[in-house]
Amino acid sequence: MRLLFATVFTVTAIFWLAATFNVASGFQICKQPPGVEERVFPNDLPIGLINAIKDKFGEIVAPGEKFDSSDKVVTGKNRRAIFVWMRERRWVIATEHGGLGYNNPVFAFEVSADGLEAKLVAEAIVLRTDSLCGTAVRLIE
Repeated sequence: MRLLFATVFTVTAIFWLAATFNVASGFQICKQPPGVEERVFPNDLPIGLINAIKDKFGEIVAPGEKFDSSDKVVTGKNRRAIFVWMRERRWVIATEHGGLGYNNPVFAFEVSADGLEAKLVAEAIVLRTDSLCGTAVRLIE
């Protein structure tokens, strides 16, 4: 009986920790549509896209890195990438934007074939994290 209780307790604790981690991050895992590739930020981005992002928005830190999610400035960086999708020349970058009015901007860029130029073609501000995935899908298509 003790073994059964210990097993149930352990399994429950593991599921609780996993659920807590996913809820704490605030984001559901977005499944990319067919034909869309997920890329690593910033390592997989072409140089033109990196430059366009810096010119337009300043520094965006990589997923999991520390950033200022509220108006309390600690790192001096108020944007963090959530994920990056790519289909042909269209790149979509979902981000967190910290500050007094925390939100999740999603940006769509068209990148030249050589990767040296990128143009912002769409932007959506997501206020509810449960609509982040749908917004990214809309901007990639």
